[in-house]
Amino acid sequence: MPNYLYGDSSPFADGYDFLRELRSFVEAASQALLLSYEADQLEQNLGERAQEHLHAVEAIQNFFENLTTTIAHSAARSGAPQLIGPYARQILEQVETIGTHARQSRNANLDQESMNVTQEIGAKRNQLRQVLQSFLLADPLPTLSWALSLNLGGTAPQGQAVLVHPGELTTCFALEVGNSGWSQPRKLGELSPGMTIQVGFKKAFLRSSLNPDVHSLDEFYVTEVELGPDSMEVHLRKKMDAPRDSYIVDLDVDDTGASVARVSRREGDPFSSSGEDLQRIEELAAVLRAECAPLLQRKKRLVYAQLDEHDVFERGLTRTLLERIAARLAPIAAAVNAHSPNDSELSLKFEHDDGRREEIYLKKAELVQMVEGLPEEALMLFEPLAFLPKRKPSIPPAVPPLAIP
Repeated sequence: MPNYLYGDSSPFADGYDFLRELRSFVEAASQALLLSYEADQLEQNLGERAQEHLHAVEAIQNFFENLTTTIAHSAARSGAPQLIGPYARQILEQVETIGTHARQSRNANLDQESMNVTQEIGAKRNQLRQVLQSFLLADPLPTLSWALSLNLGGTAPQGQAVLVHPGELTTCFALEVGNSGWSQPRKLGELSPGMTIQVGFKKAFLRSSLNPDVHSLDEFYVTEVELGPDSMEVHLRKKMDAPRDSYIVDLDVDDTGASVARVSRREGDPFSSSGEDLQRIEELAAVLRAECAPLLQRKKRLVYAQLDEHDVFERGLTRTLLERIAARLAPIAAAVNAHSPNDSELSLKFEHDDGRREEIYLKKAELVQMVEGLPEEALMLFEPLAFLPKRKPSIPPAVPPLAIP
């Protein structure tokens, strides 16, 4: 397993291919920012066009109202209103027809333009989502915790995973469950054999006393799984086409952090497990987490991304999302830059077990090219990432000395 070093061969504490991560982020962020900027500009231009339209309609309305008033007054002052009146009415009818047509034409043009621009904005937003989806599907962020759900009882297996990342970011992905170990229901005994636990009490034969009701669940099929960082819920069926003969086994923690396990029949109150049964259920949860963990690498589609529990796309939080990722990368980028022998590139090395070292590097010019064309405000996002050329400080024009009379 390679040991990563800085470009000057000093130890690199983060120990992974940071340059690959940086390149991926800059490429995705530059595309996302440009699409977001273009969509925002289209919305702003559409708003300005709407204001222009209101002024134009008002001008048309005023023009034809004034024209109508002028014709009516001229007819009244003509000295022969009975003679002129019929002609004036014909003209007024024509004026009204032309005015109505002018307003309708203006409205139709704006409606068509609004529809076209709205479609273009929607296309930009969809492209933006696709860019961020492709970026997030590649696992570019550390995962602090994860939760996973599986449904194996339908015509096709389905799964989702929720990942919690630094910066109050949560992502949810649909999983490709087919052609995996979970492509169909699995017997519990294949996962955790010897699952014989108490599921409640039953009345003793010909007696009023209650005896423990102990069942072996090894032959039951796992049809649903819900896994959290410290919780589990698994649905079991004896037969896939017989939902009545089923159990739900769940595990959680109480306010003190102690494990709480319950077994529930399809109908009936849950039974709280303890002792060895609790231990078996805890072991089952550990087995399921180990068996399901590989599914996290089978993400196929982004369901949602949230910042501070707000949807990134619905709330327009793309820039905030990218800023938080950049803030995490910035100190690493600065350290890599400080340890890179060549000022025109960022470099690392990795050392194999046999002592052989290979250099990996990323040209700063390549990253600069990715962000070309972005507005100045968007470029500020990349300032801390140690690849943009240093800007010369602007010198304000000298102020001439005051003349002393």
